[in-house]
Amino acid sequence: IQPGESTSYALDVPWRQGKYAGRTSASMSELLLLRCALAPLSTRDGVESTKVVCFDRVGDSIRLSPSRLTSIGSHVATGLLGVRVAGVVGTDGPTRTLRFILMQKEVTTTGYIGNAMRDTISPMPSFMTGEPAPHVDDDDSRTKALLDAAANAAQLLNAGNLPDETEATKQAFFGTGICKRPPLEMKDKPHTNLHEDNNDAGDDITCELSCSGFVFSIIDSSPTELAVISLHGVRAGATWNSLRNDYARSRILVGWFQLDNHCPGSVYPVALRPRLKVDGSWKDEEGSNVENAKKPFTADKPFLELKVDFAPRHRTGIQSLSAGASLHDVEIFLDLAFILRMQHWWLGIQNHIIYASGNSASVFVDSQETWNLPSIDHLIKQKTGQTISHQSMYFHRLTILPCNVTLSVAPVRALARHQEEFEGEEASAIHAAVRKGDLLVGEGSGVLGVKIGSKNQTAISVVQGMLKSILVDALLRCDGASLNFEGVALFNHTSNGPQLVTYLGAHYLASLIANVPALIGSLAAFGNPLGLIRDLGDGVSDFVNEPVKGIRRSLEEMDPSFALSGVARGTGSLARRTVGGFADSAAMLTETAAKNMAVLTLDRRYAQRRDRVMKLKANDAKAAATILQGLESGVQKFVHGVLEGVTGVVSKPIRGAERSGFEGFAKGVGKGLLGLVMKPVIGTTDLLTDTLIGVKGSVEGVYSEGMLTLHSQVRPRRALYGRDRVVKPYRIDDATAATIQSKLCIGGEEYFSHVDMVKNVALMSVRRLLILSGDGEELFLIPYSDIRKIEMQPQIEPPEGFVVRIFLHETKANGSDYEEVKCDEENMANLLCEKLTEVISNAL
Repeated sequence: IQPGESTSYALDVPWRQGKYAGRTSASMSELLLLRCALAPLSTRDGVESTKVVCFDRVGDSIRLSPSRLTSIGSHVATGLLGVRVAGVVGTDGPTRTLRFILMQKEVTTTGYIGNAMRDTISPMPSFMTGEPAPHVDDDDSRTKALLDAAANAAQLLNAGNLPDETEATKQAFFGTGICKRPPLEMKDKPHTNLHEDNNDAGDDITCELSCSGFVFSIIDSSPTELAVISLHGVRAGATWNSLRNDYARSRILVGWFQLDNHCPGSVYPVALRPRLKVDGSWKDEEGSNVENAKKPFTADKPFLELKVDFAPRHRTGIQSLSAGASLHDVEIFLDLAFILRMQHWWLGIQNHIIYASGNSASVFVDSQETWNLPSIDHLIKQKTGQTISHQSMYFHRLTILPCNVTLSVAPVRALARHQEEFEGEEASAIHAAVRKGDLLVGEGSGVLGVKIGSKNQTAISVVQGMLKSILVDALLRCDGASLNFEGVALFNHTSNGPQLVTYLGAHYLASLIANVPALIGSLAAFGNPLGLIRDLGDGVSDFVNEPVKGIRRSLEEMDPSFALSGVARGTGSLARRTVGGFADSAAMLTETAAKNMAVLTLDRRYAQRRDRVMKLKANDAKAAATILQGLESGVQKFVHGVLEGVTGVVSKPIRGAERSGFEGFAKGVGKGLLGLVMKPVIGTTDLLTDTLIGVKGSVEGVYSEGMLTLHSQVRPRRALYGRDRVVKPYRIDDATAATIQSKLCIGGEEYFSHVDMVKNVALMSVRRLLILSGDGEELFLIPYSDIRKIEMQPQIEPPEGFVVRIFLHETKANGSDYEEVKCDEENMANLLCEKLTEVISNAL
């Protein structure tokens, strides 16, 4: 091989070698051996300079000594004692390479002596080589080539242009410096000197993008807003060369990621977010507590960091790259209704894409023009000759760091009647089916499904329905399950897209299976024993570590108060976590028992009303409750349970007789007597649950207040306008007004508009007008069909202002035929009249 040249070899199915001789197959290390020499092996020069290197081990190296060549003469050989030819095994993308480079070596006394002794040995006879002796002409040309190469090497050594051993090994291993390959565009150009710098190096291009954030609204076909995805602190950057003769580097960084759940009746308003720790620290010089205060939607490290480095284009066409990903520890809060509605939305998107792809065109709504859907696979095939899914990729390194996921799953709350009207029949059916436990796993087009509209007609089906509801609730309701997912590390790995997805899927599936004990141990039906153990462990850790920190701080500051504070903090943490942990675990057990007993009453309306009651532990703010609040809430639920049981004895038979006659009367008597026994017990259990929650909140309330700000949604649910629920650009005031409307008597009606008059607020649905006072009191409610006309006039009596009079078709009970709305400013009154005129014209 001449200087600057390269050659290649391929080994086909090496594991099959040796099987035909009746022995075990040769290992990769035995097969990938290469003999390297400075001269043909048929000569003594080749035998003297032969070394063996294994291609299977990246980083292996050999050193060949030109001074061992006898045909160049002792004088020339002595001048080459300080020169070595280094060979280092490295990688060039998916290809294993062996690069040779000249380097300088310090000459010792033994080197001179050994060279002199080899010069006295006679040449080896040609018959010992096992090959015919070379012709004289070939021998002379080889000797001339060796002498020319020796002269050039000696000249480089004397001029100090040869690198030392460390630098030479680095250049050979990484393919830099003199070992750097030319761009692909130049490999076929004649008379190219590889040691000269290329003036046409191409343009270096750098792109940087920095955004404060993005917000994506997910809207289903009803339409209603299901969820909001928000990304904060998004940064992206890329650097590449126009000739692709150097590494192209890219980086994506997402500071914060949050998924908000906007389905009504959801227990958790936030479905996914990074996990943060808010804990106190030592007092500062002024005596105030120093805490790890965080700005909203910021974390101690980015939520996602992705780095991808693309190697220069390889002659094989395989894309070579290095990739790394880091994911922040996350918290996931889910309920089944949200999962199923999101799955239903995604399947609808897939159906639209399939429909559009099958027809090869789709209609653009605004202009009614057709546009062809781009085929990404076709574009990539035009450039590379391969489809995107089967294009080979070589990973120098693929690293995904480990991640911890805290999972909480809550039961589904029943929807109120106005929520069912607003969400639509399909969404309401999903909520009802999930509450009953009518789940279908692996059936239909999605992973999960529900059985819509099922009814229990027989006694056996009633019992099966109860057991199914209890079982689904017991298996799916968990609180703070800690799931650990191992990282991924691949080196020198070649695969295509489907193979990589299969490998990663199998890896994370194995991690998920390994976390099954953690999931079972975090079920609320068992009282979350792992959470209790975790709390006790944290308490013991603080009991030991906090005094040590205090003593260390006291020695630094020469102040014994820090040691005393550390002892107090450690003891307090142990007591707080112990009492709070046991109280929380017991509260879960009593809550599970109360929920299951509510199912056993066979009173669906009672179970739904109990779900809709504002619970003491709303969302994650349960630790903020006190013992007094817990007792107050528990006593109210106890009284409510007793009243429900007593009144049900009378009301249930009457209601059953009205519906089904004597049969309904008999069923009502049975339900009433069952409720008389069960409902007071449920009330007593609720009393215990809320009291225990209050105990936990009293001992942990100070340390959990900071967590309340971390559970807020990015923004209120989007307002959809009019009977057709038109989607318009988002407005925070309309969204707030629509959220307030959804909780009032007109919550089941579509939102139209609102007018904020400072002291009063006018909420306008598509059917009625509701006026609220500043403290939220409902002043009056008027259907648009009752309005005859609207007038605005100045207010004569002080305070000065304007009055909007709404005249009615019929006279009210007090003898008046109008309602008045007072406004401080004329523009507010004009705006109210304008909005009312618009909504009345649309309604009528």
